[in-house]
Amino acid sequence: MIFKKIFYSLSCSIALLLLSCSRQPSLQKYFVEKLEDPAFVILNLPLELNDLFDDNLTQEETKVVEGVDKFNILLLRKKKKKTEEYQTELERVQSIFSQTQYQHLMDFKAFDNAQGSLLFEGKIDQVKEGLVFVQSKTLGFGIMRIMGSEINPGALLALVKKIDGKRLEEKLKSTISLFGESIEEKSTM
Repeated sequence: MIFKKIFYSLSCSIALLLLSCSRQPSLQKYFVEKLEDPAFVILNLPLELNDLFDDNLTQEETKVVEGVDKFNILLLRKKKKKTEEYQTELERVQSIFSQTQYQHLMDFKAFDNAQGSLLFEGKIDQVKEGLVFVQSKTLGFGIMRIMGSEINPGALLALVKKIDGKRLEEKLKSTISLFGESIEEKSTM
């Protein structure tokens, strides 16, 4: 009789443990899943934020900039012949961002027909990663993950005003050329 009670308690505990594990997809899992998918372009950018600012940053602003460790970008181009696949992927990403661990910071408009959102994972004082999601009705969508040790979304937004436009343009041109090479490499595979 005692054996049955122990077995029953152990079985219930294991069942509860398995049910409590999150089965919802995470953004990290989505990026890893899409690494081998030729429809997606994933870039790990060696972008140094210090290079985007002039030398007039305060010590606190410099600490915020140095708190960002790396950027990951995932891009999916919209193709006329694959609209259903594109829509499925867009819905998956939107479903991931609707989970409670992703906090919405603000929406914005970009380029001609693009809209975007700034999000973060974690708490305001303990941000795990910052996220930029951009969607264009004609071009496709992209996600940028901003990861670091001490990311402060408010401080990063304030620093946007101090970015040197010429330096940013140079970095974007070099990034775009990398993106073009990645697309060419994947299309020849």
